[in-house]
Amino acid sequence: MSVPTFSPWYPRLFFGLLLLVGLWVVDDYGISWDEAIQRRHGRVSIDYAAEKLGLPPPALEPDWHLEDYQWANYGMLYQLTANLLELQFGWQDDPYQYYRLRHYLNFFLFWLACYFFYRTLRLRFPARDWYPLVGTLVLVLSPRIFAHAFFNPKDHILLVFYLINVYTLLRFLDRRSWSNLFWHALATGLALNTRLPALIVPLTTVLILSWEMLRERPFSRQNLWWIGAYLPLSVVFLVPFFPYLWEDTFRRLWAAFSEMSDFAWEDYVWLFGQQLFALDVPAYYIPAWILITTPIIYLLFLFVGGYAALRRTVGALKKGRLWQDGPGLLDFAQLGLAVGPILVVILLGSTLYNGWRHLHFVYPSLVFLLMVGVEYGRQHWARPQVQSWVLGAGMALTAVQMVYDHPHQHVYFNAAIQGEPLNVRFDMDYWGVGFRDAFLQLARQVPEGEVRRIKCETWPCKDNLLALPPEARKKLVWEDKWHLADYLATHFIWPGTRYYVRDRIDHYAYPAVELRPSGNLTIGIYNLKVPAKPQEE
Repeated sequence: MSVPTFSPWYPRLFFGLLLLVGLWVVDDYGISWDEAIQRRHGRVSIDYAAEKLGLPPPALEPDWHLEDYQWANYGMLYQLTANLLELQFGWQDDPYQYYRLRHYLNFFLFWLACYFFYRTLRLRFPARDWYPLVGTLVLVLSPRIFAHAFFNPKDHILLVFYLINVYTLLRFLDRRSWSNLFWHALATGLALNTRLPALIVPLTTVLILSWEMLRERPFSRQNLWWIGAYLPLSVVFLVPFFPYLWEDTFRRLWAAFSEMSDFAWEDYVWLFGQQLFALDVPAYYIPAWILITTPIIYLLFLFVGGYAALRRTVGALKKGRLWQDGPGLLDFAQLGLAVGPILVVILLGSTLYNGWRHLHFVYPSLVFLLMVGVEYGRQHWARPQVQSWVLGAGMALTAVQMVYDHPHQHVYFNAAIQGEPLNVRFDMDYWGVGFRDAFLQLARQVPEGEVRRIKCETWPCKDNLLALPPEARKKLVWEDKWHLADYLATHFIWPGTRYYVRDRIDHYAYPAVELRPSGNLTIGIYNLKVPAKPQEE
């Protein structure tokens, strides 16, 4: 199953256009809740690394030390890179620039991941030139995935390096060589340096090689040598970018894995109008979020692809194998890499956050299965051209919706969700990304030379306010005292505000700006200088 050379021009055109589109819209996206936190993680790590290397410590976070830091067990590859670039450009005191830098870096990494996803699909469909491009376009035209590619500094960094790691795994399985194993170990170390859930990839690697050893007669010593080299190499590539592991490496690494499986976040999430405790969400939580935030046409082909991959695996099991050929091995691996992490969090009862962003990293594997479904349909349906039109129509409608909702694709729901206002049934803009757009709209209402004071309910609101472009920043300032503020800015994360705005109680009756992508309220700015409407008894 060899990989042909690239076609001369259309992949280059596709990735060139994707890069241009991303650079064109990158400034439209706001600051997410985790960006300030992740920035601090990197600053604490830089101080620690400088101390251990005997360099003059920059003292970026003088009140913190990594060994006592609550999040010391997190890999810091992205955070270190972003902070070092920020220091290099001298932007450490300019929120507008240092957040902008991170958004550019985020999108570039996503663009790179799309390229590796294209290469992954080339491994699976070497004879069908257009399949890899269509699959890559499906990944891009996935509203929540696309939006998070700009502002998510944690979960989508994992998606990027997980996807690259999956590619190196499949490439190694397709063409066994020491050089391919080396690159796979490097990708594994980098993926584990983003988030430890990437552990599923080295586990899959070891399980596949071990399975081959068990079923081969005589015993395959080559696989044993590969496993023996792969695991230590992965650790070697993990440690340099993970300063906390520079001392007492294996004990701290074990502690990091233990904390990953037992992390407590004592807060609540919303789904279908229910307020759920994050430590005790139902088993259907993640599957439900995937089903309601993925375009319906994509889901249809995904189910077909999942069925085809499972059917192929069952057929191999009847012959005492897990796969029968090269494509079967790739499908089996991607099926496990897509479904495995979801099953793990369900079986372990893991703490889950708002939506399913923390498991976005499995989505490329789901798209891979979607393309397996496309192939299965063309082979088995009476009129294969129909499914091409159906998928094309679904992609076109999704693209139109993404343009219409821009830059708020992160609150996309598919057509299955109808009825009562979504902001009283689901977590919407829980990260506060839309504050930027709302503030820019408000700034346009303020006459030149005048200033308005904004009361924020959460820090993403303040971060977005401080990181506005200079011309808008002159008109809007942060105000902590209610009686001095002109406006209240909110993203309705507190239970009461969801219903107050629905019923237009108090200052929620006087909106200055309300963002409603696809008609669904996500962000509001309300006038506090208008007499409050009395609440009915």
